[in-house]
Amino acid sequence: MLQKDNVTSPTPPIGVSARPLADAPGNALRRHPVRLLGTSWPWRSLAYLASTPVVAGIWLFVSWPALALAGLPLGHIERWRLRWVDHRPIPDPHLPYTSDGLGGWVRLRLSERATWTELLYGVLLIPLSMLSFAVTTVVLLAPAIMIATSTALFVILALGVDPDAVTTVSDLPTSTVNENPIAQLGFVLLGVVLLVAGLYLVTLVAEGQRYLCRLLISEPSIQLTERLVDVTRSRARISSAFDEERRRIERDLHDGAQQRLTSLVMTLGMMRYQLRRGKDIEPLLEQASADAQRAVDELREIVHGIYPSALREHDLAEALNELVSRTEHVGLTTHVQLTVPADLDPDVEVGLYFAISELVTNVTRHSEATTMTLSVAPTPQKTLLVTVEDNGRGGASPDHGTGLVGVVDRIETLGGSVRLHSPAGGPTLVSMEVPCAS
Repeated sequence: MLQKDNVTSPTPPIGVSARPLADAPGNALRRHPVRLLGTSWPWRSLAYLASTPVVAGIWLFVSWPALALAGLPLGHIERWRLRWVDHRPIPDPHLPYTSDGLGGWVRLRLSERATWTELLYGVLLIPLSMLSFAVTTVVLLAPAIMIATSTALFVILALGVDPDAVTTVSDLPTSTVNENPIAQLGFVLLGVVLLVAGLYLVTLVAEGQRYLCRLLISEPSIQLTERLVDVTRSRARISSAFDEERRRIERDLHDGAQQRLTSLVMTLGMMRYQLRRGKDIEPLLEQASADAQRAVDELREIVHGIYPSALREHDLAEALNELVSRTEHVGLTTHVQLTVPADLDPDVEVGLYFAISELVTNVTRHSEATTMTLSVAPTPQKTLLVTVEDNGRGGASPDHGTGLVGVVDRIETLGGSVRLHSPAGGPTLVSMEVPCAS
């Protein structure tokens, strides 16, 4: 599946959306825990948790008149609020109502499973709101107060001012005032550490609530239908690509190798004629040899598009090193980190080779990059993670050609997924993950 900042298409591959690299805080935390604090996810998580008690309180206040249907407005609000911490679309699970009459609408809603799961989520929202309140106030507010208070005391003590002369300080309990500036600086640093740890905790709690919310207020059958539609579209694109590839092979054979072989047959006929007349056939022999060599070269080029010759002669790691080495003539600085399992499935090898080849070609032709990094490594989840990153101008999109869509289709046939992060101005990062036995 392909997910990116600015990628949409009329018939997108599975998961193609105009979204950031990580579509949920849990993914951001797992992939780049150190970079997490430099993203918006902790603050989105904080806003998501802080608003939970507000939503729960309002829902409790207005739900008494019609308790069974009270989950309906809550579901709409939560699907809207879920967008703060989940960039994947979540459709309304309720059926459209076309009949007249309030009674019919009530009967329809009461017959839907989504109505009751939303009500269940509303009940669970009460303890969730308590947890959210505790996390957002105790875990974050306490370190913030510590930082502010200790910073003020540090400045006061560093300036030589008597803390008792300051009203706000003299009001503090005597046991909380340490007149050593170094100690106050230590409290500031401790507050910063606790605040950073609190942001990670906020992200984890928000991820748990996001998962529960999506589980209860989305309709699995709708998601499955969308998945099947995307798979159908992907298969249609693959079928179209196979037809196009077959036509390309036919065209290349007709215009290339077939012409060389026809020329070779004619040259051999002229050689037979010259031999019967007792004339020198050395020039014709050289021409026949050249025609045969050209036919072999063109057949090799055609076969390379079906199965790369590099994989016939080397394993995937060596083939990728050879592929990257071809970029030296364009002045591209490359960094390669390859850890490829020895027992990788041949179909996975071929699919990854062609996908990486397409991405490397995009970097050299379109990105205007000066540096590219290719990384291949297995993960604890029994998958192989491939990343291609460049410092080019960004803005990569499947709308600009079929290359990226083809990459997605290749990886999805292997049961994998693709993520694209390419903001305008760069950098561009493409991440591919496929299952592997190792």
